[in-house]
Amino acid sequence: MTCFVKTARGQEELTTRSGRLGARARRLLILADGQRTLDELTRLSGDENAAATLQELEDGGFLERVAAAPPAGGAVPTPNAVQALAGAPGGAKDLQMARDFMMNTLRTFNGPYAKLDLVKRIHASRREEELRELFDEWLQAITETTMGRKRADELSERLLKVM
Repeated sequence: MTCFVKTARGQEELTTRSGRLGARARRLLILADGQRTLDELTRLSGDENAAATLQELEDGGFLERVAAAPPAGGAVPTPNAVQALAGAPGGAKDLQMARDFMMNTLRTFNGPYAKLDLVKRIHASRREEELRELFDEWLQAITETTMGRKRADELSERLLKVM
């Protein structure tokens, strides 16, 4: 099985926006973590043309294909898209702002009673790493709605600035 991983240029693009990628390409670049297959990336991004967009990212030097590693023994937590952007650790205020942002956007885009389990896990998180582990699930929940898909890049960037 083939997965996609960010190259050094892809990592740089996420922090500097120098390649002028469109919203769909940027979303796929964020989601590519070396663990997700084309099918998973297509499902998470909501982009029916994900294969073509991934090829463009690969041709541009932002992504490269890697063979998916088979799971070894027990489940090992894998780095997600946000962990690649980890900067200096934020303080308690930043953590609270990130938690509030994630919970508020879920309520706004999915409704007050949807995704309650995710909202509870976000609320219970006490460390930045715990929130980063929930980022992919949060992004997937946001992109389940039409408005969420349209604003996913903007929301992801705003969250990453706080984290």
